[in-house]
Amino acid sequence: MSSAHSTQSPPTGSSDSGQPMVIDRRRVMTKLGLLAAAAATVQSGPAASATSLSASQTCSGAGTVWWSELVCPDPDRVREFYAMVVGWQHDIVALEDPSRPPYIGEPEYTVFKVGGRESAGLVKTDAAEPIHARSGWLTYIEVANVDVSAQIAANKGGKVIKAPFDMSGVGRIAVIEDPQGTMVGLVTPLQNQSC
Repeated sequence: MSSAHSTQSPPTGSSDSGQPMVIDRRRVMTKLGLLAAAAATVQSGPAASATSLSASQTCSGAGTVWWSELVCPDPDRVREFYAMVVGWQHDIVALEDPSRPPYIGEPEYTVFKVGGRESAGLVKTDAAEPIHARSGWLTYIEVANVDVSAQIAANKGGKVIKAPFDMSGVGRIAVIEDPQGTMVGLVTPLQNQSC
């Protein structure tokens, strides 16, 4: 899957490799934790006629993993763990503005990379934000239509944790919980909205 990149020169110390940071469309996901006010939390969705997606409603990337984000209480320790175990490098950026490093005391986000290509993210647990309240991996899956998929999830025994909302420069996003209580993100990227 291709993604739009823009290169920006980071201030000193913002990249562990000393190279300019590459900003990927997925990096905008870091703002999810701060956008709680932008989307209403829905405990259960209203009844709808949508029950499943047909093949004509899917896009070429629909059903594929789009981004994975690790939520944990000690990012420093986990960064080193994944560096040693899987060989990931990382950049630490501001949670609110991933185009720059965090200021002292500001919430941060880690972007894991392999050979300069972004592969996953890391954010500290935050009890105030439902999608970052518990430790674990949160996977975002691309879907043809976030609104339809979230409604189907609610109709099939799941729960909408973060109602569908638009994220500038990314697309439409929602976070759901399956009937077993596992959270998963849904995303319809901008380039797929017309399919």
